[in-house]
Amino acid sequence: MSTPHSLGILDKMEFPSAGKFRPGWDTGVLAPMLQFLNETKAPLIVNPYPYFDTNAETVDFCAFRPNKGKFDPVTKINYRNQFDWLMDGTFSAMKALGFTDIEIVAGETGWPTIGEPFQTWVNVDTARNYNSKLVQHVNSGKGTPLMPGRKFEAYIFGLFTENLKPGPIAERNFGLFRPDFTPVYDIGIMKGPGAKVRICFIFSDS
Repeated sequence: MSTPHSLGILDKMEFPSAGKFRPGWDTGVLAPMLQFLNETKAPLIVNPYPYFDTNAETVDFCAFRPNKGKFDPVTKINYRNQFDWLMDGTFSAMKALGFTDIEIVAGETGWPTIGEPFQTWVNVDTARNYNSKLVQHVNSGKGTPLMPGRKFEAYIFGLFTENLKPGPIAERNFGLFRPDFTPVYDIGIMKGPGAKVRICFIFSDS
């Protein structure tokens, strides 16, 4: 038994090795919850969204494209993508409370295909690149710099675009399929019988 968490549970993080949970939440809420997860062998579920950390300068790092990377001065690791940065920051926050053996599940992540006019990094090509590279990454068994050798269970948001959802344009355009079941784009899951992709999808009935 577990429940997903926004990465708002993390305190402001300069680099992954400095990851900590927000004061007040750390010992009051998350420490006993992690103890429960540890005892029941259940995972911690978090929702890492590199998209929400993206601007025109960081899009390559956030979307699994070639980039110079971001350096963690404590571990001397040069990170090449924001997904690993967020997952390792979560691991460090858990480690600070004494928990290192609990699995971490990416309960929700994805990239929209349409956004506001100024969001030049929101388009079909970037969404396809992020989600397809995500599938390859979590299935590779490479893990992350602080969690090497792990395969991560991951859930892509979402299966369908939510054309009736209120709010920003991007919130209605995370889906791989339109409401009429036509594909927005393919990330390599539509290969017919025998195709195997270790990843799941979140969708709603909006």
